[in-house]
Amino acid sequence: MLREKLSAISMNGRMAYGIKCVEKFLLTVYPDKNWAILSEKMWPVTNMPWDEWSEAFMEVIPQYLFEFDNYSDSGFEFISEDEYDSFVKLYSGVSDGSKEDDTDPVNFLLHSLFRIEEVYAYTTIPGKGEECLDIIEEIVAILKGASIEVPDVNDFAFSSFDEKDGWGEFFDGKRLSLIL
Repeated sequence: MLREKLSAISMNGRMAYGIKCVEKFLLTVYPDKNWAILSEKMWPVTNMPWDEWSEAFMEVIPQYLFEFDNYSDSGFEFISEDEYDSFVKLYSGVSDGSKEDDTDPVNFLLHSLFRIEEVYAYTTIPGKGEECLDIIEEIVAILKGASIEVPDVNDFAFSSFDEKDGWGEFFDGKRLSLIL
C-alpha cells in the first residue's frame, strides 16, 4: 500500500518522505540531541538540483565524516571546522559510521538519502523509479523495526510524479520538518 501511494509521488516528494522518516527516527530514538544542524543539511534537496545538494550532504554522513581523524586532513569543502566539530559531537554515542547496514541505523538512514540521489543522478527515471521505492522501503523497515510510526504518505501527495518527468516541482521541504 505504501509503495503504491509513493509511486504517484515525485522524486522530490519521496526524498522529503525519506527525510521525514529520518527525523522521526532521530527524535524518537535520540530525543535529547539537537538535530537541527543535520536537518538544515537535509531539507535543501527538495528545492535545488540533487547533484548540488549531494556533494555537501555527503560530508555530514557519519561514514564520510569519520573517514578522517580530524578536519584538517578531511579536505571537506562544504562544512566548516566548527560544523565538523558540531557533527562529531552530535554523532557521539550514536554512530561512528563504520557500518553501512542497519546495525548503525543513523549512518544507514543518512546514507540511504544519499543513495536515493545517486540512483538517478544525471539520467532519466525509468518506470516509476522502482529503485528509489526499494530504498524508501529499507528506510521504513528501520522505523518499523524500532516501533516508530511512519509518516503519512498523503502529506506528500501534493508533489506528483507526473510533474517534470517524475522529479516534481521544487518546494520548500522545511515546512514539512519535525525539527526545523
